[in-house]
Amino acid sequence: MKNNNKQDKVVEILTAKSEELIEQHPHLKKLQSEVDRLLSNAPDEQTRQEILDIMFQTGRNDLHAQIDHLNGLLDALNTK
Repeated sequence: MKNNNKQDKVVEILTAKSEELIEQHPHLKKLQSEVDRLLSNAPDEQTRQEILDIMFQTGRNDLHAQIDHLNGLLDALNTK
């Protein structure tokens, strides 16, 4: 029972931090709504984890593509 109480407390803290982040960065509200929608439709914990993993991988890949693009621009400037 103690473990459930700890987990509940952690979830409560993380939820509060998430809500605070959304308040500070309102442009993230749409993304949070999409995450909530996808996770609420997942049938089990494993599927929710898989959804989050795919979302993180996609975000990471997007960031890498942007970094590669910016590095290309820097290289072009440095060769002039």
